[in-house]
Amino acid sequence: MHLAASFDGMWLGEITLDPIAGSIVGGELSRLERTLFEADWADAAGRLGRDPTVGELPRTAGQRRADALVEMATRSRSMPPDARRPAPLFSVLVGYETLYGRICELADGHVVAPGMLVPWLSGAYVERAVFGPGNRVEVGPAVRFFGGATRRAIELRDRRCAHPYCDEPAERCEVDHIIPYSAGGPTTQDNGRLLCGFHNRQRNQRPPPAA
Repeated sequence: MHLAASFDGMWLGEITLDPIAGSIVGGELSRLERTLFEADWADAAGRLGRDPTVGELPRTAGQRRADALVEMATRSRSMPPDARRPAPLFSVLVGYETLYGRICELADGHVVAPGMLVPWLSGAYVERAVFGPGNRVEVGPAVRFFGGATRRAIELRDRRCAHPYCDEPAERCEVDHIIPYSAGGPTTQDNGRLLCGFHNRQRNQRPPPAA
């Protein structure tokens, strides 16, 4: 990593991280950036009295990313010395692919060698996901909302919003019934998929009544 002040007081830098460190830093940076985006959206909507366009937001995506990085540093500086550090979560997928070389995979889809996890194991949570025949994990098919192992299995399977033109990651998505629950659709992995909030609302929005 390189970060230095320029002659006019601006700070310039670049960074290269391994998959695990990059996942930790990138995930938190993305989470804070999303929070700032929602704040910008709410501010612009309140000022305009309608949903704003991206160009009407007070900050660009790059400015929000920079502000999110500053927020990360501010929170680090203000954290009490005895505060409990959040432990990273590693999802270890076990299934047919494991026999053909996919040994360890981070939640964001990056494949890593098992040895890369060793330095983190004393302070990390390790989640094991075992997919049975048919690539399914079934829990509680009679319930209304996806939860527990079923929800987690769908997150690990889909990784992102199922809409073909959307790349929102699993942590920002909701689990939607493909066949609506109101139409008798079961709450199972086969009938679930990830959709971001926008596309889930769009999908479930009722058409206006005919004139």
